[in-house]
Amino acid sequence: MTDAAVEVPPIEPARWRARAAAIALDLVPGLAVMVTMGMAALSFPAGGPWWWVATVLAASAFLATAVNRILLPVITGWSLGRAVTGLEVVRGGDAAESGVGSIRLLLRDAAHLLDTLPLLLGWIWPLRDKRRRTFADMVVRTEVRPTTRQRPVNLRVLTMAVCVGASALCLAGAASAYAVVYQREHRSDLARTQILRQGPKIVADMLSYDPETLQEDFERAQNLATAKYREQLVPQQEAIRDAKPVPNFYRVTDAAVLDAAPHRATVLLFLQGQRGTPGKERLISATVRVVFVESADTWQVDDLSVVSKPEPAEGDK
Repeated sequence: MTDAAVEVPPIEPARWRARAAAIALDLVPGLAVMVTMGMAALSFPAGGPWWWVATVLAASAFLATAVNRILLPVITGWSLGRAVTGLEVVRGGDAAESGVGSIRLLLRDAAHLLDTLPLLLGWIWPLRDKRRRTFADMVVRTEVRPTTRQRPVNLRVLTMAVCVGASALCLAGAASAYAVVYQREHRSDLARTQILRQGPKIVADMLSYDPETLQEDFERAQNLATAKYREQLVPQQEAIRDAKPVPNFYRVTDAAVLDAAPHRATVLLFLQGQRGTPGKERLISATVRVVFVESADTWQVDDLSVVSKPEPAEGDK
């Protein structure tokens, strides 16, 4: 009596839905972090600390995704997505037990470009292929099949941790971009608006004086300047006091903000005014570049440089 050979039924290829779930779990968390951090890095100043944080996190997400897809299946037999769905990548044909090395897995993931380029046709090709292969599977001669091997313990907890961690990083990236970039731009726009409204009067009041109220005018000017600029302003005022001062009045005819940041702005101001005693006044004009800083909700002059010195106004030469 001879034993009849036991025929082992062929292993069915993995279903398309299971494959889609596996690749989504493998790629989506990492891709979400990479895209979010990449966009955040583009919005941050290049080379700054926030740019480096976003770049390092994006690179770490790429590295973690690559390790999960290429190295973990060789070391542990699983990637995260394939462990959840109970799938494994094997060499094509009947040798379902043959393992797939990291080089073949790397080539397979690179070959997925062929699945994507023709309008994603390669991704839906398994729906009609009897061995349910993508174009990448055909190129590197692999198949995806269900496995009966024991899956890792605490798989659900690990999957939740990966998804929650990726979501938290995405939210952190979006929040940091909002806080660092949008809020800064908003405060810069607010500073620009405030300095265009307040700056001309500050400079006109600081540069105008009358000999009859000279001390009061000089004290007012000093209050409009920061401690840094008062070191230059006070000697100038003393020089005016010693030189028999005459009435000097300015008004700002035009202003242009050169740059604005939260609590700091640089403005180009075009001045016109008159200088001299009654009956001997002459019209004058000047252009000054002024740096303003904000402290305790008050704008003050931090630096003032003359672009063109006071000259007689046109028509008064």
